[in-house]
Amino acid sequence: MGVRYYSPRIIPPPKRYYLGFQDVLKKVLPKSLGFIEFSIVNYEILLVTDTGNFILDGASGGISAIIDLSWQIYNVAQLNDDYITVVIDEIENHLHATMQRSLLPDLIIAFPNVQFIVSTHSPLIIGSVKDSNVYALRYNDSKRIFSQKLDLLEKARTANEILDEVLGVPFTMPIWVEKELNDIVDKYIQSDIDENSFINMRRELKEVGLEEFMPMAMYKVIDMNNKS
Repeated sequence: MGVRYYSPRIIPPPKRYYLGFQDVLKKVLPKSLGFIEFSIVNYEILLVTDTGNFILDGASGGISAIIDLSWQIYNVAQLNDDYITVVIDEIENHLHATMQRSLLPDLIIAFPNVQFIVSTHSPLIIGSVKDSNVYALRYNDSKRIFSQKLDLLEKARTANEILDEVLGVPFTMPIWVEKELNDIVDKYIQSDIDENSFINMRRELKEVGLEEFMPMAMYKVIDMNNKS
């Protein structure tokens, strides 16, 4: 399934069309790839890059997804002088984290006459464009979904903060790590705190490879003891 669009506008000459798409790919493909141009060798389409040449069919899922998406947008944009709107569901699919951070800004540069409406579960996508409107979909008390517009301050947060406050994922660590951390914290919440408590807690966290979470663990213990 692809984008379908019908317009009386005349399609540009093939060479200009071809070169124009190459220019788009120079803007949207990862800079680390160093895309230069296409080349046809033995009936195969090659991507010529600073990091080596490879056939188009051998590209990674992320690179292929960007090329396919860009091609569909390019075809429609070439047939329309006005602003157009492109809707993309889960734009982060198949993309490495570094690509997720740069994809939307790069698409905006490559297609200045396009308005993008995208859905995503990636905090790297959510915070990637400053001049944008971001809405989080949440459940209300009646278990119905409503949209909440985020302000600039919320968008300027780190990926972990966005995961917690926008996407509802309080921990980015594996579930088993979260359980071990909570077990240790709960142990000290339920006991009297003295001068050796945090020394012992640090030792226990270190034994299971969680010493880096000591500040978080201390905060939870102190906070719960103050409330009790």
